[in-house]
Amino acid sequence: MKYTKSQTDNDILHELKKRLDSEKSYEHVFSSMCTPPEEISRKIAAEFAEINLGDPGLFPKAVLLEKEVLDFFANLLHAPNSWTGTITSGGSESNLLGCWAARNWSRKIKGIKNGQILFPQSAHVSFEKAADLLDIEAKWLSLNEKNQVDIEQVKTSINKKTIGIVGIAGTTGTGACDDIKALSDIAIDQNLYLHVDAAFGGMIFPFLEEIGYTAPKFDFKLEGVNSITIDTHKIVGGLIPGGNIIFRSSEFSNTIAKTISYLSDSTTQQITVTGTRPGNVVISAWVLLKIYGRQFIVDRVKRSFEVTEYLISKLRENSNLQLAFQPTINIIGFKNNKISTKELVTKLKIKGWDLSIYSDWARIVVMPHVTKEMVDKISIDLEEILKE
Repeated sequence: MKYTKSQTDNDILHELKKRLDSEKSYEHVFSSMCTPPEEISRKIAAEFAEINLGDPGLFPKAVLLEKEVLDFFANLLHAPNSWTGTITSGGSESNLLGCWAARNWSRKIKGIKNGQILFPQSAHVSFEKAADLLDIEAKWLSLNEKNQVDIEQVKTSINKKTIGIVGIAGTTGTGACDDIKALSDIAIDQNLYLHVDAAFGGMIFPFLEEIGYTAPKFDFKLEGVNSITIDTHKIVGGLIPGGNIIFRSSEFSNTIAKTISYLSDSTTQQITVTGTRPGNVVISAWVLLKIYGRQFIVDRVKRSFEVTEYLISKLRENSNLQLAFQPTINIIGFKNNKISTKELVTKLKIKGWDLSIYSDWARIVVMPHVTKEMVDKISIDLEEILKE
């Protein structure tokens, strides 16, 4: 496509729709932790595209909406009144901020310039990036039979260089939640910074008891937790990307805060990596969390869990398939006894399905866009492939 002055916006949009049409649909996507944004979020994206929260003095009313969104998360996560936080570009930035604060807080409190942070092997790749960018030594710890970080190895790995621990509440591979209570106790005992990555599980675990499941403890009720990552572009269906980080207090966030003299409000301290931040993401989150509200989120979690249980039952009907682990939330892994996982996922791809490979199993994330009808269709294709 080559742009000419005679082309209208409709012409251009028509061409883009043709070129990107197959990438707009999640009808065959089983691998993503994202889900299509709600219709109102799409409208908000266009209506408020010019709002830049990186220059808060120009958009003070949008700043108030951001504060209300962060209030929602602070309350959801049982943060103390001293909490601070910010909306970020996603979980990767939030995790970087948590590690950055751990490094700088430890420099101030312990005089350790570039120490060591303990990471579970299940930690998201964003922590590898954070360790590289911040010149932190990463110590990777093994998992137990529940796919949680091995607590005994955490204890034995702590040395004079250790400045922090990361725990995961809803891992990318299995959805497992580390024993954050045990990590909190260790962090308190050893005076270490504890960051919890709840980018995925943070908008699932707080609502589980309302739909009849047991919820793990992972939030600020545990006194050793210093910061938590939580996203709105995952199960809630906000605009992509939408991340947040909540700190227990300014004692931690102030270690990374910066003021910017040339902005219209040069007094506001920023704790983000990014400068420019899209306001429409915040407005979308505000509508979903504050207007649609808690029951909207509960219903999305409940629906995803119902489809998860249905998918598990369908997989168990096929004698050639085995679950790779016992699912605890809406993430499933399975293997087969006929062909390699790579070959299986490739053959499903040819039939139009998108799954991912984690470790040596096929991984499925059951997001709100995944339906029982989709499960029925992929089950038929799975059976056909394994009969070949």
